[in-house]
Amino acid sequence: MKASIIIRAYNAEATLARAIESALHQDFPSDQYEIIVINDGSTDGTQTVAQRFEKDKRIRVISQENKGHIKAANRGFVERRGRYITLLDSDDEFLPTLLSRMIAEFEKDSDIDFVYTDYKEEYNGAERNVQVKHVLETTGAGVMYRKDSLEKVGWWNSDLLFPEYDIMLRTAGRWKFAHLHEPLFIYHRRAKSLTGDGTYEERGRAQ
Repeated sequence: MKASIIIRAYNAEATLARAIESALHQDFPSDQYEIIVINDGSTDGTQTVAQRFEKDKRIRVISQENKGHIKAANRGFVERRGRYITLLDSDDEFLPTLLSRMIAEFEKDSDIDFVYTDYKEEYNGAERNVQVKHVLETTGAGVMYRKDSLEKVGWWNSDLLFPEYDIMLRTAGRWKFAHLHEPLFIYHRRAKSLTGDGTYEERGRAQ
């Protein structure tokens, strides 16, 4: 198993199917990756939506009591079978070449610890390409980790609001990375999402 896509879902009934479909429609051998949906204690129809896809052998649905999106990510990291791990938020989409392009970077260089990429941002129906100028400008969905590297640092720190950036800061100068200068996923920005909440970002920076 080469790759694991982890989708964390909390009350994501409206967008989860779109995310799962984008993960299923990768131009990558279907027997070489899995999709793990972590239903983090949803109270809407998220579980029903996820279970509709379980007939596909790539899909595993794991339900747990609500623990928050960071602990849901760590649950996925522990459950994964793939050599490489990436996260897909339940309201975003992967473009069809994401897995093939990112995994190709790892397989060109066995010393690479993670790969990140540019992306498309959609907001209120308008879409634009975002060229990431620095690794800390990417989003969690734009990073693929080598499993062994992520495991060595203890997965994500569940005490922080933005553990993905904490990982990058803690491993700066030690981890090797690659940047793909092309958009490989669609980030659907919403005012009511966590990242759309200015106070959430302020608290994260304060940490």
